[in-house]
Amino acid sequence: MNISQLLAVDLVLAILAAGAWIVAAWMVISSGRGTARPRVVDLALLLLVFAVLMTAARYALLPALVAGSWWFASERTTISLPLTAIPAAWAAMAGVPYLLRRRNTGPPSSREQPGRPGRTHEWTVLAMVSAAASAIASLALMFVLGPFPAPWTLAVLLFLVAGTVMIARLALFPVFQVPPTPPAPPAPPAPPALPGGSPAPGRGLVHRRTTAAAAVAGLMACTALGSGVFAWLGSRSADGAVIAAAVGHHGGVTAAPVVAPTQVTSLVGEIPDNAVVRHYELTARTEHITLPSGESTDAWTFGSLPGPGIEAQLGEVMEVELKNQDVSAGVTLHWHGYDVPNAMDGVAGATQDAVMPGQSMTYRFLAAQAGTYWYHTHQDSAEGVRKGLYGTFVVHNPTLPRADTDIVVAGHDLGGLGLLGSSDRNSVYAAVPGSSVRVRLINTDSLPQRYLLDGTAFKVAAVDGTDVNQPQEVTGKLLRIGAGGRMDVTFTMPESQVTLRSDSAASAVVVVAPSSPDGVNADAAKGDAAAKAADAPEKASDVPENAPDVPEKAQPGVFATTPVLDLLHYGEPVAATPVPAENVREEVLVLDRQFRFVDGVPRYAFTVNGASYPLVPSIEVAEGDTVKMTIVNRTAEPHPMHPHGHHVQVLSRNGVAPSGSPLILDTVDVLPGEVWELLLHADNPGIWMDHCHNLDHAAEGMMMLLKYEGVSSDFVHGGHSHNRPE
Repeated sequence: MNISQLLAVDLVLAILAAGAWIVAAWMVISSGRGTARPRVVDLALLLLVFAVLMTAARYALLPALVAGSWWFASERTTISLPLTAIPAAWAAMAGVPYLLRRRNTGPPSSREQPGRPGRTHEWTVLAMVSAAASAIASLALMFVLGPFPAPWTLAVLLFLVAGTVMIARLALFPVFQVPPTPPAPPAPPAPPALPGGSPAPGRGLVHRRTTAAAAVAGLMACTALGSGVFAWLGSRSADGAVIAAAVGHHGGVTAAPVVAPTQVTSLVGEIPDNAVVRHYELTARTEHITLPSGESTDAWTFGSLPGPGIEAQLGEVMEVELKNQDVSAGVTLHWHGYDVPNAMDGVAGATQDAVMPGQSMTYRFLAAQAGTYWYHTHQDSAEGVRKGLYGTFVVHNPTLPRADTDIVVAGHDLGGLGLLGSSDRNSVYAAVPGSSVRVRLINTDSLPQRYLLDGTAFKVAAVDGTDVNQPQEVTGKLLRIGAGGRMDVTFTMPESQVTLRSDSAASAVVVVAPSSPDGVNADAAKGDAAAKAADAPEKASDVPENAPDVPEKAQPGVFATTPVLDLLHYGEPVAATPVPAENVREEVLVLDRQFRFVDGVPRYAFTVNGASYPLVPSIEVAEGDTVKMTIVNRTAEPHPMHPHGHHVQVLSRNGVAPSGSPLILDTVDVLPGEVWELLLHADNPGIWMDHCHNLDHAAEGMMMLLKYEGVSSDFVHGGHSHNRPE
């Protein structure tokens, strides 16, 4: 099993152990009553053994997790194991003999311990309560505190466990009386009440112990509530907070304070005077969309789905004017994967204010890198992108030959309606057999997508806009693209049709149909072309007359059974220039899911290093730094981490280095349990977002900043400008 599966098994074992300890403790309490049935005792014994086995099984997994380079093996050994193993051992040593004796001799009596009737029962109950409380605390360590918790949080957790045992001791065993040694005189009558209505000494003892139990419970509640209030008060400072300039980094020697920090608005890059300008206008609007299937839905768009395709050639200047017609949440334009100057990055609250209805903003930057990219809003983007505020962005290298047929396919889920390009049905393109075809796949969703190209062998020519070195032909493999990622697929057109399907768009299919040079007009066959999408986005694709019928869905189970191409071992390696170790800084990002406060609201948040945005500490760099980033995923979901303004080179995944072409990414899809090591060169000054591109995860806290020394921003998160980057 891989790390993700091992962690899933571990979670199941932890839940089963906690449940078994709780029920077993309750049954042991019941077994102390003279009316308890033998079946209850048998079941309590069975549950106790089951709970011990589940607890032991968790730690039997530890060697496999260590062998798989699981990042938190030491945490399990030093914190979780003592927390659960010691109470479990106590419960087993006390509970098994007691229940076996109880099974054979009946209810507890004075024969258990001379002079201490019921003492064995009490000892067993407290051991079982301790094991149950510790098992629950172990789950709290997973879901609330996270890895390597702060000492004060661990102290609170241990206090709550101890308090639970103390309450059980006070509430369940209020009075102990030592029986007299035989022969004993008749027991004296109960003492009368004291003057003034005071209770007799025995009743007073019961009352005092009940009061003590209530006091301990109240103290536990106040401690838990106080800890939550403390965290909530800390999260309230998020709204309207200004991003301060970084003046030092990585705990090293702090640089001298910057007297006049550089504002992000001044980081606009250099524009050649004689460059060709590509001008586009995009207008964000709300509208009701009808798809080729006849399904309709409300959407936010840039005039079409996807938005108008933007293209340029290297060396040209992009000039894109954004207008907001009526999207009340506000909009921006972020150029996903494109290393634009910081002022053009389009992040509300970091590099600009959101463009509200009736407002506009112009983005201007040099097209300096070729490849396949996309654009989308970065204001309330979890909702805005999902509803349709996205489009494709392609930059060509004029010195390299272009494919005879160049197709851009943006996969997207629009409220449960799966799209490939602008269609949720068939999109047909024509290509001459023997000609070159390039299909640019873009995942604009928040979840991973798997693509199946059927009908020909193909090559993955580029990943995230970077060319693959000497790609090999691929057959019988799926292409898995994490949220925000891209892959360029190339092939030579065969005599028969080629189909492209995605598991995220079950009813959509892209068909590349063969045509003769003087036969079908290729432009007419491009039902998903950008121009036609702009003119009639609701119209179904035009299908060439000689194109065969296309099934709407793939064969059942094909996406579950077909292997996925591993890009870590694809293509051919190239000689790399080693980076001196003394020039490399190290940063660790632990991705987790824990109960936290996001903007002052309690949530089961997605966290980075135990905190949710904007309380996640920034990575602070100086221009020219090289940063080794280790990203660890402790959750049960993938996290496509996307650093703005930079690409990263993959050094390893789960300790395994790439054996193929260098893997250069701008969106790194970190699966559950995985550990990725990446190299980032700080060569683009600014204040940059680094976040999970499952935008719902980002909205619930999984964001942070990469800040350059001497750069500051006057834009605020929230506040009067209503900036919400996710």
